[in-house]
Amino acid sequence: MPNTFRLQDVLTEFDDKITSELNVDPLGLQVIWSAYGQKIFRQRISSISNDVRNFTLNLFDHAVTKSLVEDDTMRLGRALLNHPAHAGRGKDSAAFKQACLIYLENLFAFTMVEAQDRPGVETGGILGIAKARRRWEETRGAPTLLFSADPKAHVLVRQNSLGVSGRYKTPLAEMKFFGPGHDYTLPESQGPWQAAERQLFSTTSLGSLRRQLVGHLQTLLASEEREPRIGFKEVPAPLRKSLVEAFRSRAAVGHQTRNFWLGVTELDRGAPGAIYNVLNDDRLPDGGLPTSTIFDLAARRGSLEPSERDKLNRVRLLEPFLAELDLLLQLVLSAKSQTVDDVLGKWTVLGRGGDTLPKAAARIDAAPDMQLQVAGTAAARLKRLLEISRSSDMRTQVRQLVAYHGSIMEDRRQPPWVRLVREEQLKVDVGTRPLPDESSRPPGAWVHQYYIPQFRNLLLGLRGVDA
Repeated sequence: MPNTFRLQDVLTEFDDKITSELNVDPLGLQVIWSAYGQKIFRQRISSISNDVRNFTLNLFDHAVTKSLVEDDTMRLGRALLNHPAHAGRGKDSAAFKQACLIYLENLFAFTMVEAQDRPGVETGGILGIAKARRRWEETRGAPTLLFSADPKAHVLVRQNSLGVSGRYKTPLAEMKFFGPGHDYTLPESQGPWQAAERQLFSTTSLGSLRRQLVGHLQTLLASEEREPRIGFKEVPAPLRKSLVEAFRSRAAVGHQTRNFWLGVTELDRGAPGAIYNVLNDDRLPDGGLPTSTIFDLAARRGSLEPSERDKLNRVRLLEPFLAELDLLLQLVLSAKSQTVDDVLGKWTVLGRGGDTLPKAAARIDAAPDMQLQVAGTAAARLKRLLEISRSSDMRTQVRQLVAYHGSIMEDRRQPPWVRLVREEQLKVDVGTRPLPDESSRPPGAWVHQYYIPQFRNLLLGLRGVDA
């Protein structure tokens, strides 16, 4: 049957053609701009990993798990050891490590719910806190903690991917704290862990807290249950108190860990370091400088290596091009029914013309290595958008952009937002977009942020500022 939805079509390996911003990214531009943005930040931050407390909590949970895995004196209970998920590999199985991470995340969430009314305790930004609070209320403050990687042990829905360890997996893996399957034994992992031991666990209360948690889990996992469980109130009160104290707020964690995280992420060096310096100087009360200005100031920093400056300048070339394409589609979507000529009239009113897109494309074409920075879907989309924009005929640009949008939506197995009827009439099948004026979208204006808000959020935490 044509157009039949099949579950196996979506339960496959990651497909970067299917963006996470399905409802706000009709041209599929995210995969392009994010690729150039991550050339700068090297996967250290993203839209879902930018909070210093969650960064630290994830690394700490891995440190506890690593200690359990590497402790040859620790013995699992027979039923747990023979669990099919751990059979043959025991503590080195992916399921065992995932169960440790889930258990630690849940224990932390419940301790914060228990302590949420204490002075200085800040629960905002804790992943899964709303679900934990609901479970707390349902059980009258006596939830059960289950040691398992299975969904029945999760507090947060799809916790393996949406919990702390899921959302912060990529940054820690990029920093070489572990490899596939949370393998902590890679040669390149030794340096990061030595830095963590020296700068984090030896200089803060986290070292003592890790020992407490390792001891607690050793006792729990020696039980003869196939899936060990414990009532929350059975977890020693001093341990619960220490856990809250160590992670009571983003500001408290950032104050203790600032130098460590800047050291291991290297976000204060090179291209991100130039942005870091601009943001450190940018204390404006209204949210700060525009992204375009931040990149302009960062690129002018005299101490930058040429290769690092190039990363910033590529974004400065790319974004005006992507922003004009975004604007053109916004004009297409500004009325339920209009002609291509109507769109061209609106384009002209906003100070654009037939040479706007060709000139923006030409600047990218002229930049050495610009298109070599991306691969896969990002490269294919950028190439196609450049082809569309090189046309000197505005009507052709509009028609081809609408067709390109249709191909993006087809990849997502969704209907297009706009249809071109008889090569002239545009029919919009979704809610219309507001028509901007020239003051809100002057030529060259940026619309994408390139992880600047996320970087700013991380830096606020590192300065010891709560959300």
